[in-house]
Amino acid sequence: MTATFTSVLAGLVSPGVYTWRGRRDRDLAAEATAAGWQALSLDTRGAASFEDFYDEVATSWALPDWFGRNLDALFDVLADLTAQRTLIVWDGLRELADVDPVQTSAVVEVLRDATGQASTLVVVVRDDLDVSEFDGLL
Repeated sequence: MTATFTSVLAGLVSPGVYTWRGRRDRDLAAEATAAGWQALSLDTRGAASFEDFYDEVATSWALPDWFGRNLDALFDVLADLTAQRTLIVWDGLRELADVDPVQTSAVVEVLRDATGQASTLVVVVRDDLDVSEFDGLL
């Protein structure tokens, strides 16, 4: 499915994990915030391990020190974050997959599960990926 970012923000597109094909310099988080969404960034381009990934999640999303740093804890955090419309903009999935493809795939599955259960969560991955498991292109 191909959609526009504007249609996502207007609630015309189902929640999901989408691949971004637009300009890299477009400030998706600012646009989402202006439209009344909570916008969270995740930049894992510098992650050298999955510990770095969880550190980035905890820091970027201002999570408490007791965040569990595992897939179950990530799912729980996503459920808590979606009390309001939430956009996650993720840069660096490709680099994280180079670190650990199995764990990265598991993170993507957690994101897909979370978007499947929360009508208010959209994830936009800003990497040039040739994957069919995402919900569509923006």
